[in-house]
Amino acid sequence: MKSLNFIGLMGGLVLSLVCIDQTVMAAGKAPVYNVIEVKDGGSIVGTVKLDGGAPAAKMLKIDKDEQVCGHGQKASEELVINSGNAGIRYAVVSLDKIEAGKAMDTTPVTLDQKECVFAPHVVAVCAGTEVNLLNSDNIMHNLHSWSIRNPAFNEGVSGNGKMVKKFDMPEMVKITCDVHKWMNSYLVVKGNPYFAVTDADGKFKIDNVPVGKYEISVWQEKLGKKTAEVAVAAGGEVVADFAYQKK
Repeated sequence: MKSLNFIGLMGGLVLSLVCIDQTVMAAGKAPVYNVIEVKDGGSIVGTVKLDGGAPAAKMLKIDKDEQVCGHGQKASEELVINSGNAGIRYAVVSLDKIEAGKAMDTTPVTLDQKECVFAPHVVAVCAGTEVNLLNSDNIMHNLHSWSIRNPAFNEGVSGNGKMVKKFDMPEMVKITCDVHKWMNSYLVVKGNPYFAVTDADGKFKIDNVPVGKYEISVWQEKLGKKTAEVAVAAGGEVVADFAYQKK
């Protein structure tokens, strides 16, 4: 069955609804990935940067629960640029088409809410991982997930409370708070363990990669996706740098 893309315009807002292949949905299975012993694997390292100078940060208006959330405005984390080296934080770098390699790490991870901001802004996990959704604020938050392949949820979390959810299917999940409209984060669920989220310098490392040639991609919330080709040698380290252009 072919995918169907529908774009509707309502009240000046563009709503995009993308229906994925229904046969995959019906099967309810993640892409096949085989765990093997990786002998003398290599590493992929690099930096994701923005050329052309850093734009001014988008500011978010704080208009509720100001005693906890703060007053005035907060800087959005949709595009965080290091002023020293132009590195981009919170970009997700991955090998999406690898079929076999090291075991997947499904150790539970945490996505917190502190002073009405998700921390960290982007989390990447292997499919099958439990995520501890915390509320470190002493006020109510409402966690709303926007997903297709994983069960969506829209539930309140009381002050200093906790919710645990498991994500079994690879996809990009946006998580927002319906109480505080400026809050959002991304949970990137992957079908293999070969991925990394860039640090504050825009750097990443993916290790224990089997020898071979791969397509490597980077996704950034505001700037989109870029791809490149890499060749991993036995015990070696290959550099894969990415550069986005300022829009």
